[in-house]
Amino acid sequence: MSVAIVGGLDRLKRLYEKKCVDMGYQGKVFSQRVPNLANRMTGVNAIVIFTGTVAHPMVEEATRVARTWNIPLERSHSSSVSALKRCLEGFSGNGMRA
Repeated sequence: MSVAIVGGLDRLKRLYEKKCVDMGYQGKVFSQRVPNLANRMTGVNAIVIFTGTVAHPMVEEATRVARTWNIPLERSHSSSVSALKRCLEGFSGNGMRA
């Protein structure tokens, strides 16, 4: 199962990806604005938004993608690796399997 991580810190990108792999997910990290974010998020099964370190237009676009495709969405103000772990555990608690 793949997870899109929107926001976060550039220097933690590898740690986010490693935590996803450790928990059985494949992570795609979008820490900065990229063109066609919605198109790049195709095929993800869940979305994590780090609201403290993300541009507002990215939040709007990720939220729109989640609503359109009925994708589960978790938000966290903190952008730490432990906050990512809590969000991923929230997905597995909702009946989603890694």
